[in-house]
Amino acid sequence: MDAGLHLSQRLIRLALRWLALALLGLAAPAAAHTGRPEAGLKPACHAYADTARQAAAVRSGPTGWICSDDQWFAGSRHTLLRFDLGPAGQVPARLETRLSRFEALTIAIERGDGQVSLHQLSTHDFVPYGHMGMAIDLPDSGAPARRITLDFVGATSTPLINNVRLYRQPGPPVTTEQVVLAALCGILLVPLFFNLALFRVLRDRFLLWHIAVVGFLLTHTFISSGLVPLAANVPVGTISMLIALTFCGGAASAIMMASDFIEPDMLAPQHRRALRIAALWVVANIAFFLATMDWLQAYGVNAYYLNWLPVIAIFSWPLWNAYRNGSRAVRFLIASWLPLLVTSLWQIAESMLGNQAEPLSLFIAQRAAIGLEVLIGSIAIADRFIQLRRDHAQSQVLASEMTRLAECDPLTGLLNRRAIESRFAALRKDGFATMALIDLDHFKQVNDRHGHTVGDRVLLAVAAALPEERDILSVRMGGEEFMLLLRGRLAVQRAEHVRRSLTARVARDVDGLDQPLTASMGVVEIPAEVMPDASFAAIYARADGLLYQAKRAGRNRMVQERMTAFARPAAGQGRAASA
Repeated sequence: MDAGLHLSQRLIRLALRWLALALLGLAAPAAAHTGRPEAGLKPACHAYADTARQAAAVRSGPTGWICSDDQWFAGSRHTLLRFDLGPAGQVPARLETRLSRFEALTIAIERGDGQVSLHQLSTHDFVPYGHMGMAIDLPDSGAPARRITLDFVGATSTPLINNVRLYRQPGPPVTTEQVVLAALCGILLVPLFFNLALFRVLRDRFLLWHIAVVGFLLTHTFISSGLVPLAANVPVGTISMLIALTFCGGAASAIMMASDFIEPDMLAPQHRRALRIAALWVVANIAFFLATMDWLQAYGVNAYYLNWLPVIAIFSWPLWNAYRNGSRAVRFLIASWLPLLVTSLWQIAESMLGNQAEPLSLFIAQRAAIGLEVLIGSIAIADRFIQLRRDHAQSQVLASEMTRLAECDPLTGLLNRRAIESRFAALRKDGFATMALIDLDHFKQVNDRHGHTVGDRVLLAVAAALPEERDILSVRMGGEEFMLLLRGRLAVQRAEHVRRSLTARVARDVDGLDQPLTASMGVVEIPAEVMPDASFAAIYARADGLLYQAKRAGRNRMVQERMTAFARPAAGQGRAASA
């Protein structure tokens, strides 16, 4: 329990670090741009065309251009961007834009004399750069030029075209955003290893789903950070697909985790099925998007975003019902998903309402939300671990109490026959070789004359007189019959001392008895080495026979026997001791 609480405290401290990183990440765009030697050159005009011939006509003529910062949409086959460099202009060194897929890019560089050079490129010529960005070194960098026209063919997202910037010099190799995201990736490894270690203990399926969540979102953050070239040579087009795939994989895994993580009694079967349907919908959505993103272009992106709305509606319904039922787990899930849900709705709104630039602050906020989702999810698992430990401890206490109740006499609190009989073989090996069976003399007369209430007080007084020591176990066998199990030297003499003390103890604790209460006792000594396989029933039967002899001999006495073989003794073999 202490270890679980300590782990939860460590994760809470980690939460504060993540919050600090989130704030730093939100401030990173401004820091990154101020670190550049110059502001990027934006396109002066943009245009759209359905065919290559139309695109060539627009590029070479003055008509068809939109020279304002609106009406951006990547739904046409050709999207043209025009950069006016002026009479003394030079070809910039670098082109940077938002990371996305496209089919081809034609760069037309027009010199002052009207000559135009064409350069054909594709997504494979670009490299990841910065957070959610890609870049390419422009051909003929530094050469005189008055105009550059870009013709993107088959652009799949609007941010690809309206975020294009030309720079006279390359930017820093690593941006501030990348440093923040690299730190976030490193921190995301902590809950990943934590979940892997915890799975060795809990073996619950929701842990596997959360491991998948952390793995997908860690990969998503790393890929979208632009740090991939530091580890491997992955094409930009593949990275673009992996960004969508890993995000949806993390979302589907998170929904599946919820279906297994929410307490069974807090979620109806139909609600649990609804969560799994939502996860399948996410998988179907990303499959459709990856299959159609190239030929549907921006329409496929819009369909992808719209498909998230029913997913949100479907999984919100079970979560709300679990919240109303008082689920503790769902409160953690809502807290972990809410930041990511808000940023996702923000992105959907940016896309659906026409403002498709998707500002960089949105992506940074999403990465901070990813960190919070993983963090709070890990805290939720730590809390579940603590709850399970607590429940286990309570179950052990309950089991111990049930065992105690099952093995103890409810009136006197002494051990009962069941408790001794189940442990008798072990007790004999442990040296308890003497069994003394005690029966109160004429106890029925006490109940008949004074009532059962007084009879119970007598039994309690007898129980109080029986010792509970390291070498003596006291047992109530039922009714007015008690047993002592003894080990060590002078066991018979100690048992006899107990028997004699009962009369005085009852007289002191119970008023109104018209005569002293005495007890008879049968004592048998059977060392473990003599008859190691002797059963409780067999030895008890022998002690009971000795007790019967004591009763028959006049009561208020002990009959004792030390056995050397398990056989019936000859008549008169026992030795009687009078009180």
